[in-house]
Amino acid sequence: MTEKDIVGTLVCSTAGHDKGEYYIVVGADKRELYVANGKERTCDSPKKKNKKHLQPADGDYDPAIGKRLRAGESVREEEIRKLIGNYIRENITCQKRMSSKSKAQ
Repeated sequence: MTEKDIVGTLVCSTAGHDKGEYYIVVGADKRELYVANGKERTCDSPKKKNKKHLQPADGDYDPAIGKRLRAGESVREEEIRKLIGNYIRENITCQKRMSSKSKAQ
C-alpha cells in the first residue's frame, strides 16, 4: 500500500499514551502517518505517528471520507468524529452480541 492509498483509512493506535484511540489518516510520508480524530487532533493540526504504532481498523466503515481525502477535498471535523463514533458503537454492539451468544451456550 502506498502512502497515498493509506490516506482516509481508519486506524487504531497500538502504542503511546493514546493506545486504543481511533483516528483517520489524513497524510503520510515514508515513516510516519498524520492522523486526526476531529477533536484534539484536527485535519489542520494532525498527530504524527510512527506507522508501526498504528493498525488498520477491522470491520466496515464508510469509505466516502477516505475517497474525499485522497482526492484532496476538505473534510469537516464533525464528519471525522461521526465516522469514528459510529465505528466504535457498531463494533461494541457486535462484540456484546457475540459475547452474549457465547455465554448463552
